[in-house]
Amino acid sequence: MSHRPAFPSSSVTRRGVLALIGLGVTTASVPSLAGCASDKAAAPAVTGAPTGKARRGGTARLAFAGAGASESLDPTVGTSPCDLARYSVLFDTLFSFTDGEAKPALATAAEVDSKAKRCTLTLRKGVKWHDGTSFTAADVVHTLKYRASPDRVSPSELSAYFDLASAKAGDDDHTVLVPTRQPVGDPATLFAGAGLYVIKRNTDSFTAKSTVGTGPYRLTSFKAGTETRLERFDGYWDGGGPADKVVLLSVDDAQARVNAVRDGQADYASDISFATAKAGAPGTGLQIRDAGKDLRTTYGFVLNVGRTLPSDPRVREAIKLGIDREALVKAVFLGYGKPANDLFGAGAKYYLDDVPVPERDVAKAKRLLKKAGATGKPFVVRTAEYESGLNSSAELFVEQLKELGLDASLVKVSTTQGYDPAGMKACDAISFPLGPVSLALAYSRSAAFETLAFPDKELQGAVAEAISTTSDSARADAWAKAQRVMADRGNWIAWGRADVLSLAKAKLTGIENRESPKYPWLGKVGFTA
Repeated sequence: MSHRPAFPSSSVTRRGVLALIGLGVTTASVPSLAGCASDKAAAPAVTGAPTGKARRGGTARLAFAGAGASESLDPTVGTSPCDLARYSVLFDTLFSFTDGEAKPALATAAEVDSKAKRCTLTLRKGVKWHDGTSFTAADVVHTLKYRASPDRVSPSELSAYFDLASAKAGDDDHTVLVPTRQPVGDPATLFAGAGLYVIKRNTDSFTAKSTVGTGPYRLTSFKAGTETRLERFDGYWDGGGPADKVVLLSVDDAQARVNAVRDGQADYASDISFATAKAGAPGTGLQIRDAGKDLRTTYGFVLNVGRTLPSDPRVREAIKLGIDREALVKAVFLGYGKPANDLFGAGAKYYLDDVPVPERDVAKAKRLLKKAGATGKPFVVRTAEYESGLNSSAELFVEQLKELGLDASLVKVSTTQGYDPAGMKACDAISFPLGPVSLALAYSRSAAFETLAFPDKELQGAVAEAISTTSDSARADAWAKAQRVMADRGNWIAWGRADVLSLAKAKLTGIENRESPKYPWLGKVGFTA
């Protein structure tokens, strides 16, 4: 069995890392550490949304962080929450990642024949495109070939597992055969985690007039960086949504999104800051909502083991033991989160809930650094504000490393520079957030990036086994082994898990957190009576 990383390329692109963490460029108003440390109790948040049945009619207006003029209708291009919210309601995927695992969407099954070295996709029947034509295997074959093209801004990582360019229709219009490149035991999870939005056959450009999907809402107008307007598609295979229209507002600044709801210009503001939530709802009939404990975002730092100090297991252990996670959680999350156990992927299937949060031991941490000859040595931390509080957490992290004896310093850059390959390579630790993605995505895709990877043979073998086996129990055992390696000696310093907060009108319902609560699925959005 090969122990190579599932994504063998060591090249890093900024968009590739953004695709991994599921974020685009956002701007948030973040309080200083002094302000964060306030002892004022956090205002309570409502988990989920109203349970009442949505009435038919109305226009739902939702504000998300966008990417300005770079926003696109091409689902292989955009990475901002506004882009991704648009794609998820306009297009469909073969499988969706819901409640921590893959669920059928345009495909009802994915089966691998190891002898024939191919995956057979069984497609849903009766699906219509927004222009009234039927969805068939030809659409999926075109989508796979389109994503495999080297001309794409970011070719699909599925190409490491499947020969997408050689995909072909099966014996009927609702079967697709895709050759495999390596053993795959759970193809549905790989397809679900890849953000593979299906586009119509022969599509090679995306304009407001020409773009059609199979999703619950069809496009009526689009202005990059400003707004997207959509209308209910009554021919949707899973039933039309309650709202007649959905308007997506592209608003970079978190406080501006809050103001839009407060002033009646929007019904929903995605991803609001902890400080805003702590102040309470800014008006009557409004709610601060959290997406639930299983959908928290994990905050942490990835140690670059290509550098001298992080490559030493004693240094990694010292940092795991020496940092004050409680102080970080209190200062950054303001009551909306809890300490983490150095693992990403919380909420996903096979995640190990029984791995404890390391007990802080400053004395042992100092001894380990001294034995490693690291005391007094330079240690560079790099950060950008991709999540509210990342920069503040990095500031405190650096101070804690100094207390342990490292000559720690901080490189704070803009979000356009945050995951620059050269900049990442020159640092010892990189601030890093990750939502509730599948373990296959978290472990195998990060292995592709030289500055994020942990080249450990036991870890690589466990990940390869987890991805290739067809046995659910063997897969669970393999993921357990991989996670214990990362918790014990890995390069992840995942220190806290934060609630994902939003502001909404109390009557707004139907928000479904599928891929990520930062860009929820809006196919059933509407208003209670």
